[in-house]
Amino acid sequence: MAKDKLTAKQQVFVDCYAGNASEAARQAGYKNPGLAGYENMKKHVIQQAIACRNDKEQDFQIATRQQRQEFWSGIMFETVLDNGKPPTLKDRIKASELLGRSEADFTDTVKHDGSVELKSVQVSFVAPPGKK
Repeated sequence: MAKDKLTAKQQVFVDCYAGNASEAARQAGYKNPGLAGYENMKKHVIQQAIACRNDKEQDFQIATRQQRQEFWSGIMFETVLDNGKPPTLKDRIKASELLGRSEADFTDTVKHDGSVELKSVQVSFVAPPGKK
């Protein structure tokens, strides 16, 4: 077996793994799931496969900036939404506001040349009464 390839049983283990290695090993059909799960989790190739699977799952769950902007732009310019009704003026305004925020249209710009003026301050210490 090549070091970077998973066996069929290991692939099932990766597919079934949801935080409990013993349960994933049991579902994959290992005879001793506790030991097999422990041993599998020590293997770098299995750790990588689980991480890769998790990354792919997250890609579909989180909208990218581009996807959000396309969605908001669609609301602003659509004449009919998926439900068959036109977007309300409130929906269009909210979409334009969110799109403007994503482009930092409402951010105040402050210029700073990097120089700082320091003033000297004289500090004197006065001892509390009874102490010198």
